[in-house]
Amino acid sequence: MQRLHDLGEHDRIAQLIDQFRPDEIPYSRRIFANRNLRMSGVQLVGFDMDYTLCEYHVAVEALQVRLTIERLINDLGYPEELADCTYDETFAIRGLIIDKRLGNLLKMDSHRFISHAAHGKETLTKDARRQLYRYERVRMSLKRFALIDTLFGIPEAWLYATLVELMQEKRGRLQHRHYKQFYIDVRETIDSIHADQSLKTIICADLDKYIRRDPELATMLHRLRESGKRTFLMTNSYGPYTQAVMSYLLDGVMAEYPTWRDYFDIMVVGSRKPSFFAESAPFRALGDDLEPIDERVTLFEPDVIYQGGNLAEFERMAGASGDSVLYVGDHLYGDILRSKKASAWRTAMIVPELERELTLMDEHQTDFERRRMLETHRTQVDRELGQHQKLLKTLKEFTRDQEGVFSPEEQKAFKHAVKVARGNVRKLEKALHKCLSEIWHLNDRLAKVFNANWGMVFKARNEHSIFGAQIEDYACIYTSRASNLKFYSPFQYFRTPRDHLPHERVDVDVIDVT
Repeated sequence: MQRLHDLGEHDRIAQLIDQFRPDEIPYSRRIFANRNLRMSGVQLVGFDMDYTLCEYHVAVEALQVRLTIERLINDLGYPEELADCTYDETFAIRGLIIDKRLGNLLKMDSHRFISHAAHGKETLTKDARRQLYRYERVRMSLKRFALIDTLFGIPEAWLYATLVELMQEKRGRLQHRHYKQFYIDVRETIDSIHADQSLKTIICADLDKYIRRDPELATMLHRLRESGKRTFLMTNSYGPYTQAVMSYLLDGVMAEYPTWRDYFDIMVVGSRKPSFFAESAPFRALGDDLEPIDERVTLFEPDVIYQGGNLAEFERMAGASGDSVLYVGDHLYGDILRSKKASAWRTAMIVPELERELTLMDEHQTDFERRRMLETHRTQVDRELGQHQKLLKTLKEFTRDQEGVFSPEEQKAFKHAVKVARGNVRKLEKALHKCLSEIWHLNDRLAKVFNANWGMVFKARNEHSIFGAQIEDYACIYTSRASNLKFYSPFQYFRTPRDHLPHERVDVDVIDVT
């Protein structure tokens, strides 16, 4: 009887363990580390709103394009035909560079090598690309170039390319403008629909159409607060829009938090990032009408929304600074790069595209493995070809230098050896060409899986794309959604994989890809 009792206790304990064992995290929802991050040392976790806590449907991009086109036509005299152009959300990806002088879109790797280019929407040939950029290093510090590094910039890239394309077709109507002017007009017009609240007024009138609710968002914020960490919201959006969006996302989701404000210890709107990290604007509290009160702020009070501010004052009043603060955002420059350069805050980058790319990589795992094997095989053939080319050269030189010394039989043997060596070289050259051709076709096919025009967001051929390299440089951790934090302990130690230099790599075994 005692044995049966013990067995019953064991079963109950096993059931409890199973109940509280964390679920396997789907790979597409995981958090990846570029630098080690101990969450146990983080006291204060902050979040941007747009494209971080708030996920937008593609309808927002189409709306942005429609409003911009209307103003380009009505206010700046662009041709009416522009209104007939249908927005293609699949055309552009983040990380593209606009060449304002030549009207081109470029994709570069981390070494500033241009892997792909298009004039408007027309892909440039390899020869044309080399002719334009072979002898010129693309420096992002030059005003000639503009980086598309936000999701709000995706429709901007499409619209710019559309204007370049329209210029080719309707040159007479657009000949008084130039490529740089296209960029200026598009950029300033898009800024205007944000600044005068035209875009946000329409979004607020139909939040369900434009905003995607994340059912796991409230749970993630609750887990952070339950662990003893404080949270804050810091967004460039102003009070009324922030109130509408955050209420839609969080009000009434959990009984412990009646309104969205209850999830945050500090709330800052209109923060003007990246200026927030470099300038000294004062904080202003918002009144019941969500407009700023002209009184000096000396401390943060519960349930009060603040506007503006600066890094130094924020850290003083929040009582946290340096690596005890983790900021989660989607904007590489405004949220990540500037905060990293101006402060010691730890950074988390939200990259919504990551989820789709990881899913596609998993679906095409066989092709990626085949490419890896082909690249290993190419290295092996390259090495062997070099050895046989050296042998052939040595045999030729030796035969020529020793001419007249050997007997006819020996000369015949040497000629045969040269012939065999030459045959081996040709055979290996043919094998290398075949391998390179298959790699090229496989790369092209895989790239089109991700984006028919530009390939993967994070890679440019075999190198990191400029966007991927910047994430690696400036984001301590990165993931596809802010709510992915819910899968991890609030005291998680995120560890980066060990870095290797090329000389530290272990050669793989010789493989046969035939």
